[in-house]
Formats: sequence, C-alpha cells, structure tokens
Amino acid sequence: MKIAIIGAGFSGLTAAYLLEKKGHDVTVYEKETEIGGHCKTLRNGGIQIELGTVFAFPDHIKPLLIELKINYSERFTHRNFISSDYRKVEHVSREHVPRLMEEIKLLDTLLKSYCDKSKSFFYDEIPKALMVPVDTFLAQHGLTVIGDVISPLFSSFGFGDIQKVKAYYAFRIFDCDTIQSFIRNDKFLFADLGVGEIIKRLSDSVSDIRYGMPAVGIHRIGNSGVVETYYDKAEYDRVFITSKLPDGVVKDAPVNLAMQKIETNPYVTCVYEVEGHNMATTYFKANLGSLGKIQFYHTFKHENQMILVGYAYGHLSTELVKAMENDLLQSGLKLKRLISTRQWHIFPHLPLENSQSDFYHQLIKNQALGPIQFLGSLISKPSLSHLYASIKTFLTEGNY
Repeated sequence: MKIAIIGAGFSGLTAAYLLEKKGHDVTVYEKETEIGGHCKTLRNGGIQIELGTVFAFPDHIKPLLIELKINYSERFTHRNFISSDYRKVEHVSREHVPRLMEEIKLLDTLLKSYCDKSKSFFYDEIPKALMVPVDTFLAQHGLTVIGDVISPLFSSFGFGDIQKVKAYYAFRIFDCDTIQSFIRNDKFLFADLGVGEIIKRLSDSVSDIRYGMPAVGIHRIGNSGVVETYYDKAEYDRVFITSKLPDGVVKDAPVNLAMQKIETNPYVTCVYEVEGHNMATTYFKANLGSLGKIQFYHTFKHENQMILVGYAYGHLSTELVKAMENDLLQSGLKLKRLISTRQWHIFPHLPLENSQSDFYHQLIKNQALGPIQFLGSLISKPSLSHLYASIKTFLTEGNY
C-alpha cells in the first residue's frame, strides 16, 4: 500500500516506522527543514537541552525505546510551586490529603458512569456532563482539592486555562491513575541523549522524508488521496494527517470542516543559562493558563552549567520574553544568557463553544470510509506514550 503522512513529528515518524516494517511504501511530508515536531533537543557545550514541549514520559513507551535501542534513565521529578509574591507554597497542604483521597474515589466513580471507554487512547463521544469548563465541573461536584492538584499541571503542560477548556479533556488526560501517579511522584523516563534521539532512530528507519515540503493541497480522487506541494503532486492509497493544517489545505469538504473545528494553543519555550545548583521544576501558580505569562520551568545540569527552559502561553515577542524574564528574576534567579526561543502550537482540541458531543465519534467513523484520515494528537491523548499506543492500535484496527 502506498501511504503519505503529513508531519514528521513523533506521531508521523512512528506511524511511518511501523508501516514500513509491515512493507508499505511510505512518504512523509514535513513543512520545516528539520524533523521532530515537539521533540526538539539542542546540543550546547556538551549538554542536551530539551527545547520542545516533551522532555520526559511515563513507562508505557518502554517497548519502543528498547526496540530502537535508546538508552534511558528513570528519575524522580522534584517540583516546587510559587505564589503571586514569588514565595514557595505547597502543592496541596497535608491536612487536605485525606480529602484528596476521597475526591479521587468520587471522581473515579463519576468518570466510570459518564464514559465506559475511559481507558481508550482515542477521543470519542463527549458526555454532556463533561462539556462544561473544568472549573465548573469541579465546583459542581465539590472537587476542590483535585482542582488544586491538576490546575498547575494542566496549564503548564499546555492544555490551557481550566476556565476555558472542556472537562472532557482534563479527565481524559489527567485520569485518576495519572493524578495518583503525580501524587506519588512516580519516576519518569528520560532519554539519555534527549528526545531528539528518539526522532533520529525513527527517521533512520524511514526511507522517504520530504524536508521543507509543506502540503498545500490534499484532496480525494475516488478511493485515493492526492498530496500537492509547491513543486509536485502524488497519489496515495491513504493520506494520514498528524497535525493541525491551515484552512483550505484539505480540499475534501467533510475533512476540512473537521480540521476547521479543531483549535490549538500558542505556546513558547525560552532557554536560558542561569546561576544555581540542583534547581527543582517550578510552577508559577498565579499565572495558570494566562497568556503572556510563564507557566513553569525545568532545568538541565551539566558539570558547572545550569540550563533552564521556561514555558509560556502566547505568541513569541519581545514583550512575552521580557515578561518571562521578569518573573524568573522576581523568583530569585540570575539569568546569564538567553540561548534559544521557539514558538509552538499545541494540544489540538475542540473549543468550549463547540458543543458537538459526537465530533470524534463521527470523525473516526467517517474517516474509515475515505482515504484521508487524522492520526496522532488530532484524535488521541497527546503524551508520547499514549500517542505510541494509539498509533499502534489505529494501524492494527485498520489492518495496515
């Protein structure tokens, strides 16, 4: 089978890798001159720096790391939380822990009653009760402590403001198992040479990657899909789209309409060399989900060098970088130099005002009938481990 994949991020390259192993003829189109998408590792003075929005992952992805012969380590992530006056505060106070345990049990019961597919890797029918904003759902059920637990994580990981995002996404991403994992502070996996090494190993096994070749037209001819670039066009049995595309690129009306309904969040990373030692990942609780504000930072240490990567919502600008630097300075850090900045667009999702509860159900059902299909974070949970599982499931269920 001849297959085109739009996007050479983790999802696109994983799909290409798995498909080529099965003997399919695969072409990957990437609009940038570099591959990897949100997995981006910089090399600077002997240190690996994660500039992208991925730097650690749960252990569900171990089989892929082992298969690709990628060395990894398992480490705890120590977290700090600071208030509006830049003082350290507790994530959740000790006296609230018993209440938190009760709320997790209640949440688990509620979610099981709303959705019997809570363990699915794919988005599906959105229950009416979960169409409301996250904070509204929490208030309706008295889940105040859970709100304190997930709010910094939800906004810092790029999913937005809990006042503006559907509860459905919050509890598909932060289900009860995930919440308890954060409470226990379970170990995460870190690729020893950075997540860029995962991308390198995947791409080494993909024979046809087109760099700097954005798809400017994707349309259907009979049972085939056609991909047009500025320079050529080709026909395929299937076209898999792994990222949000500009309006009008997809010429197939139903698929383009679905693409139009999906939004992403603008997100910026800034990399600094700083003075300091043994700095913990730190969340700015007063900035949660706010445009132009730093959400959190994490650090990398190499010999005597300390590198900090800060994450903020908004579009990259001098003003946003200065606002981020101000918060870092106010929190007591000494910045030595700015190394890199990057604009991202993350977390494809239906906006709050879209009340189509069967959007994903109909999308996946209708796509199965045509040659142009969505894949990766457009239809599934966005962590690397979930993306890997969802892509394997997608390809297996589609008999590829």
